Amino acid sequence: MCGVGGIYYKTATHSQKTGEIAYRILDGIYRRGPDSTGVTLWHENDGDQLYVGVNCDNPSDGARVLERLGEISTVKQATDGAGFIRAVIDYAGAEADLVAAVEDLDPGINVASVGRHLEVLKHMGGVANLDAQFDLKAYDGRLAMGLTRYATESGIDFTNGQPLTSRANSDLAIMHNGHITNYHHLRSSYTLKGYEFTTQNDSEVIPIMLIDEMSKGASFKDALHISIEKLDGCFTYIAVTDDCFALVKDAYAAKPLVVAETDELVALSSDPQSLREGVLADMDVWEPGAGEVHIWQM
Repeated sequence: MCGVGGIYYKTATHSQKTGEIAYRILDGIYRRGPDSTGVTLWHENDGDQLYVGVNCDNPSDGARVLERLGEISTVKQATDGAGFIRAVIDYAGAEADLVAAVEDLDPGINVASVGRHLEVLKHMGGVANLDAQFDLKAYDGRLAMGLTRYATESGIDFTNGQPLTSRANSDLAIMHNGHITNYHHLRSSYTLKGYEFTTQNDSEVIPIMLIDEMSKGASFKDALHISIEKLDGCFTYIAVTDDCFALVKDAYAAKPLVVAETDELVALSSDPQSLREGVLADMDVWEPGAGEVHIWQM
């Protein structure tokens, strides 16, 4: 059991801080997933700026990661989260070269995410720990979507924590509540196609599946619908790209998720009470049905 939720503002100006709302929503569903908490944040970006997240099995390796990033890029901002490094860099080279340069440091160091608009943050325990490390409440952009994780398929560590991305696409992140029962079969088939898996988390197959379907000509919407057909198990997931976000429910609708929408915002949560406590209003909510896909263009 995990919990997913977050907030999207339809305009750049809004009445409350995005990070504060996301904090309250995720804190309200902490009981659903006390092992780790993560968020995907969206940023305006028109240049060579990249948002990089790096997992470190050894928390003391953060200094080595930041030193390497400084050798190959201009580091504009960085936080050593004692197991997860976030950095904002100016970098004009190939993203694959960036990943290789960081991961050559040690087998226990792996790049979790590289984004031009999306930034991934994660930490062990509840959202209070995430905020203490990365100051989530200070974020005031347009979108913050996250997950509180209860680990069932893989280890309780930074590498297996969500949100998860695929390094085959720099701006696609997913937050998944559920269990993909045909994960091992799918992982084998995508590995044969050349896709790289960096975790043991069953959720990682979702972004790779979406990227693979789009590489064959499917639209993002079509790829989301195809995922319902190809993924076995019970799942609800949120997918975020550089210009839209979506929610997807499996054919059984076994995993809860409610939505509230106004002219100003869209809020999501696995629990209606946490949504209302997050936005500080008694909003009407609706729940997507079985096998449904809903997309909001940003």
